[in-house]
Amino acid sequence: MKNLKLFPKLFIYTFSSLAFSILVIHLLVYLIFPNTYLRAKKEDLTVKADQISQSLNGKSLDYVKQALDFFSKDGDINASVKENNDEISLKLEQNIDFDINSNTNSLIIEEREITLNNGKTVNLQFLSTSNIRQNAKILSLKFLPITLSISFLFSGVVSLIFAKFVTNNINQIKYVTSKMMKLDKSAFLKVDSTNEAGQLKSQINNLYQTLLKLMNDMEIKNNEILNLEKLKYEVFRGASHELKTPLASLKIILENMSYNIGKYKDKEKYIKECLVIVDELTQRVYQILTTSSFDYLKDDEETVNINDSLKNILINYDILIKQKNISLNNNLKNETIFIGRTALKIVLSNLISNAVKYTDENGFIDIFVKDGFLHVENSYKNISTLDIEKMSKIKIYSKKDTSNGLGLYIIKNILSNYKIFYKIEKTKTSIAFLIELN
Repeated sequence: MKNLKLFPKLFIYTFSSLAFSILVIHLLVYLIFPNTYLRAKKEDLTVKADQISQSLNGKSLDYVKQALDFFSKDGDINASVKENNDEISLKLEQNIDFDINSNTNSLIIEEREITLNNGKTVNLQFLSTSNIRQNAKILSLKFLPITLSISFLFSGVVSLIFAKFVTNNINQIKYVTSKMMKLDKSAFLKVDSTNEAGQLKSQINNLYQTLLKLMNDMEIKNNEILNLEKLKYEVFRGASHELKTPLASLKIILENMSYNIGKYKDKEKYIKECLVIVDELTQRVYQILTTSSFDYLKDDEETVNINDSLKNILINYDILIKQKNISLNNNLKNETIFIGRTALKIVLSNLISNAVKYTDENGFIDIFVKDGFLHVENSYKNISTLDIEKMSKIKIYSKKDTSNGLGLYIIKNILSNYKIFYKIEKTKTSIAFLIELN
């Protein structure tokens, strides 16, 4: 039985259970039937005795005897006038088929008292015998085979339907789950009931949809990680070019100063140049370090007050702004943007850094909001030499390019990550970086 498939196993179990129940029911019917049959015979005799007694009440004795004889010959009940009042004595007429030595015969006796037309009373005696076991056996052999056959046929049909229903659901679940194992997104169990089978199908569908959603989320996260790793790789690759040139220049200046070669004997002058180079290197190293925050720039959007973040950043550039005598005009109030708080700090820091770096002495930096865009605008005398189209693409420039493309590249990737629109505009004397606030 253990090696049988589910369909024959269910059929055998169901059919066996129903067949056993049917046999028990028929056996109980066979055992209970004699008593039921005897009770029915007794009730029938009681009814007939009452009817006959009522019809003979007030008749003559001869009429009564003739009527009882006629009734006894015509049926299986023997009726007669009791000759004496001895309750113990019993007169059996010739029509009664009763075997005293038989253990299966039952004798039923009913007595009724009637009044004759002359005022005398007589007792009428009604007798009936029944071979209960023999009659029950005959009836059982007549009807039980038919009922058994019908019952077994019904059990077979019910067992077949039940086994088919259960195995069909299981085969459907097996087929669809095999498609689910292949990650077929169209795999779906048809739920056509609210019973346990339907609830199981619904749970499997919900489980599979949850699994697909989790896998989709994991795929998105993996793509984000790959993009961040690619971004870091490109940033560091581009940064290496930007660091090599100033480091090489710094090394050459220091070596020439150490050997007092030519113009480098004026150490005071070239120490200042070295400090400028060191400042540039410090800024670029800071920009590279900000890329370590890229891993956290996802799923952290919130409504951030721009001015609150900007004030802290401007404090860090206060000395450089004063050295170049730059006029800083911060016209922001309570404007907000939907972005990560860390991301906004990196963007603003790079924008202010570029603005301070490229603004000439006695120039200006204006920060304001207009037409739904945040403007960071700074004056630039040599703006005619800028390639705005190239800057708008914002790629990491090669070592041959003197512009600081790393900061703009970081800004571009952060804003793209948050799907925020940006653009660069220029006038005759200034250049502005615009970020959409909506």
